[in-house]
Amino acid sequence: MRGYLPHYISRLMNVLNLRLLEHLRPLQVTVQQFRIMQMLDAREVASVGEISRDTVIEQSVVSRIVDQLERRGFVTRSKRKGNARIVDVKLTEEGRSTFAMMRPYAQAIVADAVSALSATERRAMEDMLQRMFDHVTAPRHPWLDTNSRNGGSRG
Repeated sequence: MRGYLPHYISRLMNVLNLRLLEHLRPLQVTVQQFRIMQMLDAREVASVGEISRDTVIEQSVVSRIVDQLERRGFVTRSKRKGNARIVDVKLTEEGRSTFAMMRPYAQAIVADAVSALSATERRAMEDMLQRMFDHVTAPRHPWLDTNSRNGGSRG
């Protein structure tokens, strides 16, 4: 797999998630539940669609996870002021408290992983990964545009 960037990124994410899961299991929280709680902690309130976009988790999966978190008393849902068609999700006090217990473990795992890099390398890596993410999530489909690679339209 040498030289295949998705392989390197996937391996790193899998190791980080496995380490995090060790600390989440006693709280009976999954990595995906943690990611959604992390996003809600940062944003305070978001719709299922916004959560899906920001966490890059399929919307139907986000809906199921929000249901699970709501049953556990970690989140609440309410209609958005000004647009009742949108349902907002936010952490409850219990959800914030539970997330606060998990946060130090996640931070320590990431701190350990990036300790192999200098501060300059960490900033550069964060910048490069963000630029790559922005690029691949931009509304474009170059793999469908065969005209640009074949010297124009055929016909």
